[in-house]
Amino acid sequence: MGFFSEFSKAVKGDEAGDRYMVAGKGVTCPHCGGTRFIEGSALLDSRGSSLFGVEWAGYSAVTLTCTSCGHVDWFADEGLVERQ
Repeated sequence: MGFFSEFSKAVKGDEAGDRYMVAGKGVTCPHCGGTRFIEGSALLDSRGSSLFGVEWAGYSAVTLTCTSCGHVDWFADEGLVERQ
């Protein structure tokens, strides 16, 4: 399912998202204490890559969006993020 359909389920009170572990610890939202997240990705850009128009060649990060409040956490090492 896509981000918006999962987030819509969460807003309506339905159980949406998944639980995650990062570096062996369960992920909890630092804002509301929620434990369900929607996984996404984002490019980590630099001035140099923007200058030359090669942002697509940069590193990416995993984002976890809390289904309760919408807070987004970023994790640069995607190898440490695992769905439970």
